Amino acid sequence: MELTRRKAAPKAKTRAKSLRLLREPEDEDEAFAAVPVEQMSARGVFLLTLALVAFAAFTLFVLAELTHHHPRFLLAAVLQGETYAAAQWALLLAVPATSAAAWFPVSISHVPTGVLRITSSAPPSSPVSPSPSSSSLLVQLARRYRRNHMFAIYQSVGWALYGLFLALQLACVSPSSATELPFCQPGSRSIQAVAAFMAEVLIISSVLTLERRRDRNRQARKDRFVVQLNNFNNMLLLVGATLLALSSEYTRALPHPSGSSSGYPMATGLGSLTLFITALLNTYGLGGVLSTKDGWNFYQPFSGGARFVFFQIVSWSCFGAGVGLQGLYLISLVVVELELFVGAMAVAGSLFVVAEVGMMMSLLVFNKAARSLRSAVEEEEATETQQTELQKAESSTETEMAPAAAKSSVDAQPLGLQEQLREFADECLAILVISGLANIHFIPNAACFVFFALTTDLSLANVTFYSLMVACIEFFMVISRSIAVHLYSKDSRNGLRKDVNRYHVKYVLPQILAGCLPAVATYRHYMDDMEAFVPVLLLTIFVYVYEFTYRGNPQQTGWRQRQSWVNGRSFLVDTVKRYFSGHIIRVAPLDPKKQYIMSFHPHGIMPISVMWLQFTAQWRQLFPNFYAHILTASVLHQIPLARDVLQFFGSREVTRQAFASTLQEKGSVFLVPGGQAEMLEQQSAQKEVRVYTHHRGFIRLAIEHGVPLVPVLSFKEGELMDNIQAPMLQRWFIKKLAFPFPYFPYGRAFLPIPRKVDVSIVVGAPLAVPHIANPTAADIDEVHTQYFAMLKELFVKYKDEAGCADYKLVLI
Repeated sequence: MELTRRKAAPKAKTRAKSLRLLREPEDEDEAFAAVPVEQMSARGVFLLTLALVAFAAFTLFVLAELTHHHPRFLLAAVLQGETYAAAQWALLLAVPATSAAAWFPVSISHVPTGVLRITSSAPPSSPVSPSPSSSSLLVQLARRYRRNHMFAIYQSVGWALYGLFLALQLACVSPSSATELPFCQPGSRSIQAVAAFMAEVLIISSVLTLERRRDRNRQARKDRFVVQLNNFNNMLLLVGATLLALSSEYTRALPHPSGSSSGYPMATGLGSLTLFITALLNTYGLGGVLSTKDGWNFYQPFSGGARFVFFQIVSWSCFGAGVGLQGLYLISLVVVELELFVGAMAVAGSLFVVAEVGMMMSLLVFNKAARSLRSAVEEEEATETQQTELQKAESSTETEMAPAAAKSSVDAQPLGLQEQLREFADECLAILVISGLANIHFIPNAACFVFFALTTDLSLANVTFYSLMVACIEFFMVISRSIAVHLYSKDSRNGLRKDVNRYHVKYVLPQILAGCLPAVATYRHYMDDMEAFVPVLLLTIFVYVYEFTYRGNPQQTGWRQRQSWVNGRSFLVDTVKRYFSGHIIRVAPLDPKKQYIMSFHPHGIMPISVMWLQFTAQWRQLFPNFYAHILTASVLHQIPLARDVLQFFGSREVTRQAFASTLQEKGSVFLVPGGQAEMLEQQSAQKEVRVYTHHRGFIRLAIEHGVPLVPVLSFKEGELMDNIQAPMLQRWFIKKLAFPFPYFPYGRAFLPIPRKVDVSIVVGAPLAVPHIANPTAADIDEVHTQYFAMLKELFVKYKDEAGCADYKLVLI
């Protein structure tokens, strides 16, 4: 078996290399001759000049704001006059001018002969595929956004910040509005300069992402102009952040006698922290891509060589200390009892400088060859997966177990210090990711708390009160939709009765009343001239704009699905998979051209494994080109952010309408038939797999559409989390409101974090069912008996392999 795998590896590498060569000509920004670079082109000079102009305008803007509170400074009168206006105009024009540089296919460097490199890798024009030059600007924009994700991110964030700068500029034109908006009074507008300057640097960075292949040749990485320009931009961010930090602390120590400078230290302190963070992350992220040929990952703990790791530890340690010190400083501006030593911001700035220099040094000594053994195994697994997808062949039993065997051999070897540190870093990251995903419904509430804290001068108690009010309004809006769906499903017998109008007043009226709450709150704030009127108004506008995402019933039709999310490899999903040490056992292959109803057991407190199972490399190796739409609880499709993530990954609600609609579209579905009734039966440390068997709707639909059933059994799914025990009350809420209140799941250390458990999942063979348009109870009972007999057989056959020899299957 080892010999077979070793022989297959060179073939996979050869095919992967050939694929890479075939794909490279598609990107018109990547195929440039590998020649030494000696000097800048006009485009490089243009970008460098705009960076300096934007920095100069930013500096003048900040100094003008500072002298507003300290009029005795030298040249204060000059800075408050036409110089201030010129700085504003320079910041307004810098971003559009820089963005135009992204649409010219010219490198920012000269070749030795002095000729500009304008070579494009696009194929010759033809009637079928016109040349890029003949394409419209919108087509070129869409192509770049689709092919270059870094370019898309930098452009999107940059233009968003520039839009914020424009909005603040327009809001501050009128003297009446300037007195109401925070950070809009004369002397407190430094946040505008921060937004404009960050936007300019990010737009320049987006242009550099187009150069990452053009300038990545045999030249020494320290001599590449793109790396130098990126480091130069980040140093400008660092200098600007230091200027804001010193201005903040100086004005706090020597405020204006009139008290007009009370908001200035907070505004400049936040701006300083934002620039410091942007500088370091941009150096690490884009700088790593530009300065290395291959092998660079944003997340690569304790990899890249001893020197790289040393500089990284120094850099991130100083960065963390600087962020903590600046955070304490900002808190001390609100909490009077907290006092810091004089010069705290200067010390924080020094720490950030050390962090930035250390980060630049680490990129110069990065060594791709110094990879961990586990990284090599993961790359080998990815190569084998690619080979399987290229051949489109059915995986044999030996191929299924090969990655697991390789992983087991690595796990059996003693880990060195570097590997142990890497394992610890992976586990910490996984805890953060999983806790965030498990509690994703709380993220909007936390964001509202931060939003009110940053945009108002309210006390901590009032900010907390507003955040709770937003949470209550969100709860009423979510519960009104959930109740409407539940009542309609109950009255229409899950959509079987066509005479029931889903727009009846008793279904629509609760949603209308709940939807009026944001407007009522905004009206009251306006009439009473309350301080939080502007943030409440902005939230109300956002709520009503967000309502458009509910159009077209995406929870049933799935129109919000993003194919790139479904087919692409997700770093978050890989992190979750490593945390749970997930292992898939395949009984039989699944034909991607056929339909299946995949039934997952048991539900657990949360069916966590269902969410990541299909997006792992192992699943795609065992079941290539197969995907089933995950059906989740209807209430999850009403909660902001949670519904967005689910729907982008192709999830739909677990209702008869969505179920039948997916099958009619010739798609497969993945559901947890036990549902909330099965969830109430789950309890860890009992060495039982408890499966609820009284739900037969999925079997009825399988017979009506003639779609085979595929049992999926997850061992130890019930060990991941627990919920507080109040079965009678929870059953009443499930029956009346379709929600198991009280619902406070807990796992690791009694926190809402799933326990780290080795989860083995068996995917059974398809069970063929008869195709009967109107099945009788006897037909359903017959398939029901066959299905759960197959599930029991899977449990008995594979429980030893799953490490659950002493477990028992309980059919409820």
